Amino acid sequence: MRVMILLLAQALYLQALRISVAPRMGPQNGGFATGFDTGQMPELVERGQLEAAIMEANSAAPLHAPIVPSPSGRRGFGVAKGNRRAAAKRKGGNAKVPQPESIATLSHRTLEEEGVVRVNGVLSASTAALLRADVIARRDAAYEAIANGADWRATFADVLLKTKRCDLLLPLKGSRSVQLALRELLCDAEADRGGKATPSTLYSVLSAALGEDATLYELASLVSEPGSPRQPVHPDTPHQKQTPLLTCFIALQDVDESMGATIFLPGTHTADAHAHFEHDVAARDALLAKRLSTVALLKAGDASLFDSRTLHCGGLNDGALGATRALFYVSFQNPRIALPVGNVGSILPAVKQKSYTLRKLYKKLSATLCHEDNMSFDQGFDPFDESREETETVRALRAAAELGQSDAQFNLGVCYRRGEGVEKDDASAVQWFRRAAEQGEALAQTNLGFAFYLGEGVEKNETEAARWFGLAAAGGEPNARHNLGICFSQGVGVHCDPLYALELFSQAAAQGHQGAQGAYDDLKRQLESAE
Repeated sequence: MRVMILLLAQALYLQALRISVAPRMGPQNGGFATGFDTGQMPELVERGQLEAAIMEANSAAPLHAPIVPSPSGRRGFGVAKGNRRAAAKRKGGNAKVPQPESIATLSHRTLEEEGVVRVNGVLSASTAALLRADVIARRDAAYEAIANGADWRATFADVLLKTKRCDLLLPLKGSRSVQLALRELLCDAEADRGGKATPSTLYSVLSAALGEDATLYELASLVSEPGSPRQPVHPDTPHQKQTPLLTCFIALQDVDESMGATIFLPGTHTADAHAHFEHDVAARDALLAKRLSTVALLKAGDASLFDSRTLHCGGLNDGALGATRALFYVSFQNPRIALPVGNVGSILPAVKQKSYTLRKLYKKLSATLCHEDNMSFDQGFDPFDESREETETVRALRAAAELGQSDAQFNLGVCYRRGEGVEKDDASAVQWFRRAAEQGEALAQTNLGFAFYLGEGVEKNETEAARWFGLAAAGGEPNARHNLGICFSQGVGVHCDPLYALELFSQAAAQGHQGAQGAYDDLKRQLESAE
């Protein structure tokens, strides 16, 4: 449970900033002795093989884009942007072709009904190739760093079955290839009218499904080498009434079946499918045996967009016939869900803390298509470099903090803790958190409690940590209530009182704290089993 406090300290810290003036918050042949591949679990490999045999009778059909009217009036498979323009050119530029809105509408409908849909041509071949080269280079550099003792968690997420498969976390700031890819995903640059971009088909589908306030939740690349095993079938998130996440897998090269293409079970994003899948092994096997599956055999730049509740798995990358398969992917979180996502999310903390919405990303990326003030992305402008803005923000915060404004003191502490606009300095962060905490700022009290628990910027003191958590909890701060509940459940800095811990977890859960309900359920089971 003490580990839970440490993890929560990192997670809550990223959520702490609240006022608008503040900055926004040799692997080819196996694993590493450092623990990069310690979660391989042969049992899961065997399970994946068994499921492949169970599902063999309903062999996977290729995942197709929705059928739309073709330029000639006949019906055909989904038309990508480039294909629409090519068709118009063949017809002398006067052909009536499907508009992005109609393709987006059909894609959205298919996504709602099936839980997965193919969207063609979301990236150009050149951008896909550029990003693929960058991904492979970053991965190889990260492998080398890990071999020399670096922590793999700084660059990789904990993907299921890591032998010859990795989940590489990608940056936004300073990464031209990632920025180019995101711009093409969200902005229809070729449809530019009067110096303004228009939303892409993918943007239209995402905004229709989740709204423009959907938050970027994952930004990474999945890479599998020949020999990577088939994964067991799984959803990315538990079932809840509304879609928790939408994830877009984009092929960075053509993907054939020998490369371990992703296998989906359409229609399994429902409560009924999850009930069967989670009931027991026999019910799960029966579900897999009767459900039709589809395989994402994508061309470079094509995407599979899926509901995180949909059952799927990475296929076997055939050691004899396969080749390296790289997918770029992004996930967006539904702002309307009532329950926790249930998925940590593959994203760098520096990207996650910015809380980029779909609308905000579009605004930043579409602006790079213009040439106002010579701030052209194509001339080296980085829309995600906010260092100048952060420096100005720190200057304003410092002036207000020196005047005794507790909000400014707290947010200046956050800047020092993160190293945004100033040099990272835990001691200075503690100084400003303390000044705000002594004025009753609950989030400052919570963060000061973290500092005492972790021993960052101040001598470690669990009693002081619990005291500050207690002050913030008394003020109704849900994160402090959750942390204080953990302290009382284990006697960390306080006497052990599991019943009071349950009360605190319940209060935090009622306020929407992610993780509090799970902590409550776990502790309640422990108490019941001890009776």
